[in-house]
Amino acid sequence: MAKRSDVPEFGPLAGIKMVHSAISFAGPFCAQIYAELGADVIWIESTLAFDTARVTGWPCEQDRRNQRTISLNIPTPEGKEVFLQLIKEADVFLEASRGGQYDKWGLSDQVLWKQNPALVIIHVSGFGQYGVPEYVSRASFDPVAQAFGCLMHTNGYPDRPPIPAFPVVADYFTALFALGSSLAALYKAKTTGQGESIDVAQYEAIMRIQTRAMEYVSGGLVYPREGNRSNKVAGYGNYPCKDGEEVCLIFLGTGVLKSGLPILGLEYGSELFPANTNQIILKSPAGQLLDKKIQEFCDTHTAAEVEKILASNGVPCSRVMTYAMAANHSHYMAREVFLEWKKVNGEPIKGVNVFPKLKNNPGRVWRGAPTVGMDNDDILTDLGLSEAEIARLYEKAIIRKL
Repeated sequence: MAKRSDVPEFGPLAGIKMVHSAISFAGPFCAQIYAELGADVIWIESTLAFDTARVTGWPCEQDRRNQRTISLNIPTPEGKEVFLQLIKEADVFLEASRGGQYDKWGLSDQVLWKQNPALVIIHVSGFGQYGVPEYVSRASFDPVAQAFGCLMHTNGYPDRPPIPAFPVVADYFTALFALGSSLAALYKAKTTGQGESIDVAQYEAIMRIQTRAMEYVSGGLVYPREGNRSNKVAGYGNYPCKDGEEVCLIFLGTGVLKSGLPILGLEYGSELFPANTNQIILKSPAGQLLDKKIQEFCDTHTAAEVEKILASNGVPCSRVMTYAMAANHSHYMAREVFLEWKKVNGEPIKGVNVFPKLKNNPGRVWRGAPTVGMDNDDILTDLGLSEAEIARLYEKAIIRKL
């Protein structure tokens, strides 16, 4: 269990209090970055349905660390009262649900601002808080957002059905948009005392990263799915090597072409590859020759050899890494990509470290992911509730602990 006084002071968000009520990945990942950068993050988990991240355990252990938790039935009269007390002390509140859910519960932005005028509110949903009612009220998970947001249509091979991009990229992009916009809003709220409400729709987050959407709506351009190589630029994508492994390489830019072409026995500055060329079009004679030479080179070298030779000559490339390769890779180890910490029961666990790295106010992991309702008593005591009041909340199933 942990009271607010137990939260160590570290990172650039020390002193910030965030409350979130979200499940799965999108909303919680935004909250997780707050927690890793020093904010006091209180995770509200429903008493009726626990977070889906708990199903396997592993996502929960990495993406709920540093957080304190209360299991609370928010829509009940007593639950609303506790919730509004939490909001009164918070800087940021994040919720993830179908559009308009909190309005239906009588907990609109205006109600929350009445409690806390400077509160930054983040609404994460699949389809947004307004628009066509049929869509606003729809449920969503990552693949649904990819499907509606056009990303799935662009992903995969041209001769096969579209596939979702893994793992849950719509969720993680949604989380990052929620993070950036909320920090901007928080800065403004701290200077003006006026809060903000942020409407983050999964499908819009995934649409925002697609420049090809602009190419279509502006010029009517439609590109076929590319698979693992560019369908426009030669020497851009994955190539199988002598040992069966693949290397991802990119012959793009004048400097790269100048240093990389001679490795393949091609002459930079020749008629086929003129000086100052920055890309080789795949369907041109030069592009067909370049692609052929790259594959011949890869056929006679292992992926590790290809990577070493090309990288040492300024060609961007990497073997297609597996987790097993990464766990023992010198650069991963030198930068401490993997970190060991303790679960709340004291057992050691290993996962991905806190990123990005900050030099002067680094983030850290101070606590494992809490169990359901683990911090109920401490959080409510911090709010000023007595033991008798807390006991009554347990009796009425407004709060719960496992």
